[in-house]
Amino acid sequence: MENLQKIKIEGIEYFIIDSIQDFRAEDSFIHRKNKLSQFRGNGESKKHVGTYNGEKGELMSNFFNYETWGLEHYDSNKKRKTFFSAKESGALISENKCFFSKTNFQKYLRDAKTEYFAQEQHYHNNISEYYNERLKEVDNLKTNQIFFSIYDASDNISQKQNRGYIRSDNFIWKLWRELILPSISYLSILKLIPVENKNEEPLFYFRILLDYQFRSFVHPKSLTTEEELEKVEIESGNIKRTYRKGSEKYRREVINYMPQCPFTKITDERLLIASHIKPYSICIKNNENDQALDYLNGLALSPTYDKLFDQGYITFTNSGELICGTQLSSYTWEKLSINPNAKNKMRIFPENREIYLDYHRNYVFQDDINDLL
Repeated sequence: MENLQKIKIEGIEYFIIDSIQDFRAEDSFIHRKNKLSQFRGNGESKKHVGTYNGEKGELMSNFFNYETWGLEHYDSNKKRKTFFSAKESGALISENKCFFSKTNFQKYLRDAKTEYFAQEQHYHNNISEYYNERLKEVDNLKTNQIFFSIYDASDNISQKQNRGYIRSDNFIWKLWRELILPSISYLSILKLIPVENKNEEPLFYFRILLDYQFRSFVHPKSLTTEEELEKVEIESGNIKRTYRKGSEKYRREVINYMPQCPFTKITDERLLIASHIKPYSICIKNNENDQALDYLNGLALSPTYDKLFDQGYITFTNSGELICGTQLSSYTWEKLSINPNAKNKMRIFPENREIYLDYHRNYVFQDDINDLL
């Protein structure tokens, strides 16, 4: 148990005993106001979580501690499956042990702001009209943790479809459906037990996340413009190559200062990437050209670890301690040869990088750094 990753929520430490990281927000679940132009309909309130038969069904049952998927129940007053019909029939999966967090919703909206206002996808509606009212509704939530119940809304066993669905009748379920954008959002669920009382019934921490490529600081509409690029034409073959201004000098200075990847110990410059700590696009957008080309704003990393850092799966403290987020499975961390609990000091020469590391922890790192320190 002590090898499990920990997370701190509202001052209480929990073990992450299991997680689901990749429930995409399919269009059939999306609120009608957010639908892509090629799809119609209102969207259904039940969330597909997989098949409930076979090996995958067994994994799903173990995760939710619920085995009787597909039980038939029906609320004649509401003319659908509800919390009350589920409770009466034994189809209640978890009662008030699931929660969303206000801070997660706020972070999601901050990440999604560019897509709301400069849509890369094509929607039926101008979704920018909804952003401020949704942000206000989230800001007005009275507590940071909002608990709710989920019940089995799956295809009935008699239907032989084997599709597992969960649903809630709580107001927070309706709110997260209104916030999320199709195709580029996904649901992560952490299964938690308190460190101090391992016999307690587990909690399920529901989080909404945005695909890295659409987070505001790397949104396609906020990427480098032509004015920020140099074009180098090679006469033989008339090949054109495009570089960021000063990129070669920046890369050379980063690797001279930090000539080895701290994870793989690779020193071959051909395999090292000069990874920005505070994203280049943000520096340019804020007219901070000096920061964009500052070698202290760069780490020399081999490609896999560059991606982990660049996309906010890992970050560092001001003393160089590695902090791992909760977006990846224990299996993935093992294959990466990283112990997410170790908080090892890495050779990243952190002195004088504090301003950049602080930005990365608060705006690039996909978790709330305060939950993990």
